[in-house]
Amino acid sequence: MNIKQGKRGGSRHLYNSIRYVLNPKKTGDGILVGGNVGTVTQEVYRAMLDTKEDWDKPDGRQGYHFVISFKPGETDEQTAYDVVKEFCEGYLGDKFDYVFSIHNDHKHMHGHIVFNSVNREDGYKYRYENGDWEKYIQPITDKICIRHDLSPLEFDKGKRKGRSYAQWEAEKDGKPNWKKIIHADIDYAVGQTENEGQFLGLMKSMGYKIRKGESRKHGTYFTFLAPGQTRGWRSYNLGQGYTYEDIQPRIRKEQYTSVYPRSPKINRCVVGRMSVKNYIPEFQKKRIRKIYFITYRRWDADNPYAVDQRALRKSLLHIDRLYEDINYLIQSGIQSYDALLQWEQEVLYAEKSLNNQKYSTEFLQEDDEYQEYLGLKAELKKMPEWDDRFEEILDRMEELEKSLPDAVYKESEKTTEVSDALQKVRAEKRIIRHIKKEEQEDQLMRTSWRSISVPNFGTKEQKKHKGEEKTWLKK
Repeated sequence: MNIKQGKRGGSRHLYNSIRYVLNPKKTGDGILVGGNVGTVTQEVYRAMLDTKEDWDKPDGRQGYHFVISFKPGETDEQTAYDVVKEFCEGYLGDKFDYVFSIHNDHKHMHGHIVFNSVNREDGYKYRYENGDWEKYIQPITDKICIRHDLSPLEFDKGKRKGRSYAQWEAEKDGKPNWKKIIHADIDYAVGQTENEGQFLGLMKSMGYKIRKGESRKHGTYFTFLAPGQTRGWRSYNLGQGYTYEDIQPRIRKEQYTSVYPRSPKINRCVVGRMSVKNYIPEFQKKRIRKIYFITYRRWDADNPYAVDQRALRKSLLHIDRLYEDINYLIQSGIQSYDALLQWEQEVLYAEKSLNNQKYSTEFLQEDDEYQEYLGLKAELKKMPEWDDRFEEILDRMEELEKSLPDAVYKESEKTTEVSDALQKVRAEKRIIRHIKKEEQEDQLMRTSWRSISVPNFGTKEQKKHKGEEKTWLKK
């Protein structure tokens, strides 16, 4: 939380924050307190003002307030104190004036940190942007928690009141497309939660009324009533990916896709001996054999003038496609036609999900506030560290965030990522279509050949080519 100036200027809010953190009733009569500029309210406050005066930066944001909480019974006062102290030393060090304390007035132990907005070493102001937790802070807290045998700390994004696309669209002129808007809200909630309870909680925080029901035909379902709606949508009417059965695996699969993954802690690892065989399934081998026939058998005629140049060009294109098909089948681990059809369904599902995510930002493109938000975000990236105007931009972005949908923060950063993923998925669809078409043509040819009696010519030339084919296939 950033601590702003009062409406009439000054640093009254900073003083009040320091006083709250050092409240003796919450800190065991001041025992659970620490910092690098004192442990008395007036002393800490004066030190922070002196730093502002030294660098002639009395205005703008006055300071920042972090809260680190632990689960009830997870730790004791001393361990909580050590964790918060080590965090301050690791993250703030000597660069910023800070004070911290442990509050023991609730069942869950929690620490408060208030630090100055002005860096006392270089005079630059502290700058926090969305995503900094994952990049800079979480690696520090993870190391500290591991050292104290505690579960990793997580950034709590659920404290702010959510605002859904439906609520945002309901306040705009025109008739909203409820189905697509509910899709967009579900996509956002699925990516931010890790179980059904959290999913429902986030949807409700965005203004949805949700009822869980049972149907003989459709089984368990949700009814979603978005803000501004008079009639709700049952989940089985929202399409593939949005039924009750589809939402459950999506929550487990898509959660926190934008957060930097952490490596698991490995206590013991045993690796056995493995036998490796260069096994090529018949489904893949068939395409390799085709490349051999096109490359080595079609164009070995004694008379080079007998070669059909149009057929030659067509065959060379065919070779390129076959190489692409074989690489795709090997990389995807597809070893049969049935496996290909099953994988195609996964690809189509992924395309539909990505299209819905893309729509989440597309229907915002004509909104003036959203465009202003994106413009400010771009300006912020270009702004140098010494330019204190970044605080004005961040304050304006905070105002805009109150009126824009909650999912905007996530969506605005991954639009390019979604477009790139869609291109890859569509390329996969093209390859799968080609393999299916060729497989169907082969099947048709096999059916035709079964009705024709073909004599067996066992010439030396045929036997020679058969031996060459086997050698080439092994290579």
